[in-house]
Amino acid sequence: MPISISDLFKIPLIYSVNLAPDGEAVLYSSNLTGIPHLYVLQTKPGAEPKQITSGNDPVMFGSLSPSGDHIVYLQDKDGNELHHLFLTSKDGEKAQQITKNPYRTWDAKWHPNGKEVARSYATKKSCSLEILNVKTGENFVLKEQETPFFIDEYSHDGKWIACTEYGGGKDPKNMQVTVINRNDPTDTINYNFKDGTKEMYPTWAPNDKKLAFLSDIKGKNQVVVQDFQGEQNLFLRLREGEEAYEQKICWGPTGDKVYYIVSKHSRSNLYEHPFDGEKTKLPFPEGTNLLSRISKDGKTIIALLSSMSTPPCIYLHETESRTVTPLTSRQYKVNLAELAKPKSIWYESSDGLKIHAWYLPAGCGTPPHPAVVWPHGGPWWQTYDWWSPYLQSISQSGFAVLAPNFRGSTGYGAQFRNMDLSDAGGGDLEDVVCGVKWLAKQPEIDSSKIGIMGGSYGGFMTLMALTKKPEVFAAGVAYVPVTDWLEMYDLSDAEYRKFMEELFEGPPEKREQLYRDSSPITYLSQIKAPVLISCGRHDSRCPIQPIEKFVEKLKEMRHPHEFRVQEKEGHGFARVEALVREVTTGVEYLRKTLGTR
Repeated sequence: MPISISDLFKIPLIYSVNLAPDGEAVLYSSNLTGIPHLYVLQTKPGAEPKQITSGNDPVMFGSLSPSGDHIVYLQDKDGNELHHLFLTSKDGEKAQQITKNPYRTWDAKWHPNGKEVARSYATKKSCSLEILNVKTGENFVLKEQETPFFIDEYSHDGKWIACTEYGGGKDPKNMQVTVINRNDPTDTINYNFKDGTKEMYPTWAPNDKKLAFLSDIKGKNQVVVQDFQGEQNLFLRLREGEEAYEQKICWGPTGDKVYYIVSKHSRSNLYEHPFDGEKTKLPFPEGTNLLSRISKDGKTIIALLSSMSTPPCIYLHETESRTVTPLTSRQYKVNLAELAKPKSIWYESSDGLKIHAWYLPAGCGTPPHPAVVWPHGGPWWQTYDWWSPYLQSISQSGFAVLAPNFRGSTGYGAQFRNMDLSDAGGGDLEDVVCGVKWLAKQPEIDSSKIGIMGGSYGGFMTLMALTKKPEVFAAGVAYVPVTDWLEMYDLSDAEYRKFMEELFEGPPEKREQLYRDSSPITYLSQIKAPVLISCGRHDSRCPIQPIEKFVEKLKEMRHPHEFRVQEKEGHGFARVEALVREVTTGVEYLRKTLGTR
């Protein structure tokens, strides 16, 4: 018997992980109860997690104070991504709201003294850095500007705040490290090696004399160790095909080495890299490591790992004993051995470009099987060898799945990542279409029954494929998609407008026709295949208004379609109940329209 969609989505996910400075406790977000909430777990094998937050609205992110006694966390309402910050204790005492206004908040970082928290947020017109005193309740905006910036870390003496600024140059794809004086925000220091490159995710050395951050100045993300307020730097070498993953770099306790995640062909692991030697892979399981943290004394490291065949787990690595031990439960109500095994494959696109993809065979049924192409979201992301209940649900429903890392994906160098600029729904769509050609050559695939399904940018790619390449796919399912970039721009806040200005290399007033040419609604008259569209009522990233207009035109054309709205969800559904309902509906829609049930 195949594993049901419900059982697959009931396997707990882990969204964020934070380690206490002393290494004795982990704070993480998981949907154990069906809604993401925060849990505290002692870093001892066999310890039981304690639930900290509860209620009907999910909590995806929290941060432990420097003492490890208090927690600050973000919470919105029904997925609208307008967050308040709340303060509670590690014992889960009644939470106190510490913000006056809800805004799209990307991060919240503690001052080393444990008395204040800084958050960066976006409004319709600007982006701000706000300081919140958790003792007195005083709130004030330290800095406001047009370009978004994300707080990475206070210096250990509390005098500086290191940020990643999304913009700051003439080239729209520019990112730079910006260090702001906590007491004088006009005093800033920028690290940007060249206009148009990306310098990002800075962290402080233990003595605050150096910063480590990522840079793609040499063609791919690698770690740079930079003298603070100085000119000297050191680029840490990588091997062919490797790239530093876009995540926090951790320092060793004496400042002579760093720890960072290295990705290659959509698998990754954590490495220790002394400045006077070569990097060494730490003994975590194979698969994908998307998040790691280290204690202040360097003796405790935790990592969040999974693979397409193994659900996420937090692992503990004690450096003195060289052991690796799972901290969170790996007991599931399903037999993971029944899952189809993924295959890493490469194929050639229409212009000869090599495209990497993951192929998940059908988990049940007899060949020839129907198939689904799954373009990922982002677009600056990738399908990793990472646990995905979406992909496994499709496979266990009798479909083979191809998940291509089309041009624009991260992990394959800066040139590959930038190939979708001013070309959304162009070359990346050709890569997806050539994936269909690869599928059609596989003897176990029924080439007449290939559908497409994706969410966010993957939903956009789904609708572009159905409207711009109407002969290729027999059916489609689009979750929280983009339908009209121009209207989406008008409805977006400052951060998401900046995202679109990078993707299209300019705002609509300068590139209006390109925004139109890249919108699925422009090609809607060409659609042939039936389509299901599903979205959240409170989605602020891909707002519902242009989606409703797209659906209204489908109605006017009397084109076969279904439209579903989750009333208490936003961008990417958070509640397990909603996920099960929508994925089940999507799979059943494909079965019906492809004639496989």
